[in-house]
Amino acid sequence: MTLDEGYEAAVAVFKEAADRLQQIRSEEDAKVQIITRILTEALGWRHADIACETHHENGFSDYLVSDGERKAFVVEAKRLGEIVLKTSSKSKGYYKLSGPVLKHAHEGIAQAASYCQPYGIPVSVLTDGINWVIFRPWVSQAYYMDKQAIVFPGHNSIIEDFSLFYELLSKEDCRRSTYQVVFDRIHENRLVLDQALTSPISSSENGIVQKSSLAFDLEQVFSNFFAGLTGDDDPDMIIDCFVETRESRVADFSLDRITRNVLGNISPREKDVGDGLQTIVRDTVAGEVGQTVFIVGPSGAGKSTFLHRFFARTLSADVRERCVVIKVDALDASGDAIVALPWMTERAIKSIEEQLFTNGYPVWNDLQALYHLEYKQRSEGIDAHLYQRDKDGFKQKFAGYVEAQVAGDREGYLKRLLSNIVKNRKKLPIFVIDNTDEFSLDYKIVVFQFFQSLRRSVDHCLLLFPATDRSAWTFSKTDIFNIYSSRSFFLPTPSPREMFRKRIDYLKGKLNSGTESRRSEYLLGKGIKVKINDLSAFAEVIENIFVDQDYAAKQVGELSNYNMRKSLGLSKRVITSSVLKVDDLVRSYLTGEIATPTPERFMNAILKGDYEFYKPGDEPLVFPIYQVDSTIKQSPLINIRLLVYLHDLFRGTSDDAERYASVSSLLAYFDVMSISEVAAQKAIAALLSSGLVQPYDLSKKEYSDDQRIAITESGLVHLELSIYNPVFFEQMALTTRITNADVAQQIKGAYLAKGIQSQRLENVRALFCNFLISEDEQHCKIPDGPEFRAQADIASELARRWRASSVSANDMMQLPEIAAEGVRGIVEQFDLARGFGFVDVPSLKDRAFLHISTVERSGVGDIYDGDDIICDVTRNSKGIAVSNITEVNRSESPTYRGVVVKVLEERGYGFVHIEETGVDAFFHFHLLSPEERSELYEGLEMFVEVKTDKQGRSQVRRIIG
Repeated sequence: MTLDEGYEAAVAVFKEAADRLQQIRSEEDAKVQIITRILTEALGWRHADIACETHHENGFSDYLVSDGERKAFVVEAKRLGEIVLKTSSKSKGYYKLSGPVLKHAHEGIAQAASYCQPYGIPVSVLTDGINWVIFRPWVSQAYYMDKQAIVFPGHNSIIEDFSLFYELLSKEDCRRSTYQVVFDRIHENRLVLDQALTSPISSSENGIVQKSSLAFDLEQVFSNFFAGLTGDDDPDMIIDCFVETRESRVADFSLDRITRNVLGNISPREKDVGDGLQTIVRDTVAGEVGQTVFIVGPSGAGKSTFLHRFFARTLSADVRERCVVIKVDALDASGDAIVALPWMTERAIKSIEEQLFTNGYPVWNDLQALYHLEYKQRSEGIDAHLYQRDKDGFKQKFAGYVEAQVAGDREGYLKRLLSNIVKNRKKLPIFVIDNTDEFSLDYKIVVFQFFQSLRRSVDHCLLLFPATDRSAWTFSKTDIFNIYSSRSFFLPTPSPREMFRKRIDYLKGKLNSGTESRRSEYLLGKGIKVKINDLSAFAEVIENIFVDQDYAAKQVGELSNYNMRKSLGLSKRVITSSVLKVDDLVRSYLTGEIATPTPERFMNAILKGDYEFYKPGDEPLVFPIYQVDSTIKQSPLINIRLLVYLHDLFRGTSDDAERYASVSSLLAYFDVMSISEVAAQKAIAALLSSGLVQPYDLSKKEYSDDQRIAITESGLVHLELSIYNPVFFEQMALTTRITNADVAQQIKGAYLAKGIQSQRLENVRALFCNFLISEDEQHCKIPDGPEFRAQADIASELARRWRASSVSANDMMQLPEIAAEGVRGIVEQFDLARGFGFVDVPSLKDRAFLHISTVERSGVGDIYDGDDIICDVTRNSKGIAVSNITEVNRSESPTYRGVVVKVLEERGYGFVHIEETGVDAFFHFHLLSPEERSELYEGLEMFVEVKTDKQGRSQVRRIIG
């Protein structure tokens, strides 16, 4: 319900009440004809949310209104006219509960408050249907009767100030705890409306930096290039640039096998009895008559792309030809399950008809075939005489029956189509139900049950649900999930660097045609000329920045929460920023000495874009973390404090569910630090909307008190930048709107002063740091105790970093040559013949190059696929590489006889089945010699050494023979 809808409903209810005022005599009349209707029709509460005559320690309340488990407010109802207000004002007012205006209502006020106080219910309402008294029944460190109530003396006062009435009592605003803001303003004066905030550099002083004509042209070139990287106009790119992982290879193979098994049950091949019995037993045990599969992974893992690629490339053509894939995107449907299911039915029908019928819809003969059994039953039964006497008349009557069936029972028609696919066409219907993560758990349950009913109606059917790990985990706890068997495959988030590498390599291959689309020529100085006619020339520049420099792709990926489109958008901002001086980049490329931007310049490019300074709001992925709310007194460090609390949870456990903190626990924690509840609520809401924290339930994106939240990758990198990155800190110092205009002027003066720029920026950072710590001390008191140690360290760390630092920003941001020491790595593949391979380094969320010379120099013996190693990782001009191996975990890798069951020639890997253990082990083709590869086929027997990781995944370490 919206505010406008509530207003119209309130006007209608009060008008009807005014017309019937003489008949509204008793308390029950007031409740039925006015109070209940206002709650349900104008304030958005359901009848199921309202409990009447609820027993409390001090009696029975007339109404207890709740949102799920959370009790919102109590209403004490009185007979019409019983509440007497000692004021002649007919407008809304604020009156002390113990004061003269409410003198005759004290008994009702005390009664309503007594129902709330033992349970911590935050709001009380006293009303006779005409006059409404709304108040807080308990106030921290004060007596509630000494505080003001909000009084609406009559229906007209509610209509005049309906927005306030709605903010206090509507279901929508109770979820946001808006009443806190309203009462804090009245009781504590915590909110300061229209608080003056001043930034050292104003918006009018932060102009766009002029670019050369070359830079303007190149901006369009790079825009086109990055548009190409998204793959919107090139479906092959999406498929070819999917970043494979060990997990995705296993999922590919398993899903292929499930599909083949189910198809085998639809149309079994003739085989001898022994072989046939074995297959029947195996498939019965496996339950392969129909299957539900969850493709699970974080946002950005490429779950939908994986499935698209699976059907387009992984399945062989003969198997794909026997599949009817029906894609249903929940985002295209309504969020209301009652409306969504009919839409999903229509979407599935349309998809099936387009795939089955020549014209994209069934003609009469098609419909007659679909309803052949009914045709035969009627022609031989109830309409036999008509059929024998008048076949055309019979067909007309039967056509009417079919029309009624098709139009009147769409779900039945859908099931009929599915049956036709399986029984008549011997094909396999496969539903892909995507993007259900955005909806409530109840919605997911309804949708899941609906598609299970479709699956059960034909037996042989696959249901594929791409889902985030959090969504899948929550859903797995429901009763409906445990009724049906299912399988899950996990896909990790790919490295942003690998994402860039794959896309740039793909485009470089596509763009080598050298077609000239433009003839613009520019002189770059020193006799160097450039024509913009070949996008592949600029791919090298982008590759150097985002692939060869590990920090660049990592920072872009983290700020975008590993969302591919957002990563590409932020990367384009960096490349086209005036900070990087694209003229220099192109010049360096043409002269053969590509100039790599320093981390300092790279961060400046992210923050500034086309402007002279960081401009709040210009780039949504960068959050002005020290900005306070202009309507409330807040510490400028409150966002940092929230992120530190959530960071400690994140680092303290590997259990994803335990990384989420309830909002109520956060509010209680910060209340002990003297941070007002409304200040914390507003900060949490801001962090949610900016993507620095995320809700556990993805369907609840807006703030509510009953949420659980956790820090995101963007939150983690913002926390690091805000405390340790000099460029980020100085840009926030110059552009954050703060409460002290004098300090803002001092910061501006320090920036504009004469002298060395590094010294001026050092002064800017020191002034801003002093202001942050001083303001924070006024709004926050840190108690003693180990649970507050991290909070106490924030101010001291800021002071240590920025108050007396004489190191330049460039020196501060110099990346160490050593990226990591003594970290665990898993050898993803190592090609002995070519002398190099790659190692997955989980702590860096990236893979590192490994050369055979490093292996030999480390003296650890031979290295094989799947080996666990302890290593050092360093940076070089081409990214990160293993520089030393200190340990190889050579746990037992037994040797087995296996049979090759899958060969993916174009991808360079396959799977071998180990009969002794019943597992399928992955292997790279590089383990075979060229001669052995040429003789590789499915069914080939080989002896292999198998390595099994902690997750139970098996990989061939080496092939013995």
